[in-house]
Amino acid sequence: MKFDIWTFVFQVINFIVLLFILKRLLYKPIKEIIVKRRGLIEKTIEDAEKTKKEALELKQRHQEEMNKVKEIQDKMLEKMKGEVEEEKKRLLQEAEKEARMIIEREEALFDMGKKRFEAELKERALDTVRVFATNLLNDISDEELHEGIYRRLLNEIGLISEDIAGMGREDVPVTIDLISAYPAGEKELMELHKALESYLSKKVAISTAVDKTLIAGFKIKAYDKAYDFSLSGQINAMKIKLKETT
Repeated sequence: MKFDIWTFVFQVINFIVLLFILKRLLYKPIKEIIVKRRGLIEKTIEDAEKTKKEALELKQRHQEEMNKVKEIQDKMLEKMKGEVEEEKKRLLQEAEKEARMIIEREEALFDMGKKRFEAELKERALDTVRVFATNLLNDISDEELHEGIYRRLLNEIGLISEDIAGMGREDVPVTIDLISAYPAGEKELMELHKALESYLSKKVAISTAVDKTLIAGFKIKAYDKAYDFSLSGQINAMKIKLKETT
């Protein structure tokens, strides 16, 4: 194939003309498109950076808020823990107090029951002693023993008279109730009447009665006073004394 210089030159000229035409017609729009696209890319990148920055700031604010929330939660939990501990202590104290009260009440009830049982046991024991002593004295007492108690009564009639001397009116006779285990003899009544009028310096009226439960001896009543000179009275006095001393 023969190389044709003019053809080559013509092709080169055509190419140059084409380039010129392309430059005139396409370069500027393409450049503008490229510039716009570059600007759009830069703006997109800028917006992305801005969005990223805002996202980081938002994340940081969110983290700070979360930290504050956690701090508040920790404080609330600590406060609640303290309140729970205080409530626990209070409940334990109340439970201990109530337990002590229950124990003290039970101990008091036990002591009361024990004392009542001891008192009942003591009362039964003393009643047993009293019954035994009464039965024993009933077996061995007689009118001779009764007479001996009368002599002791007569010896102490002065003390009895002093005790009742200020009672009643001067112009009203003193009424004396004489209760005896055996019927009082005429001689005994006369001696007792004479002794009372002598000590009291006023008239005396004596009424008599018999009470076998006295075993032996007498009871004298004047006004609201009573004087017991009987074996049953001594047994009761012994029971009272034993009850007070045991």
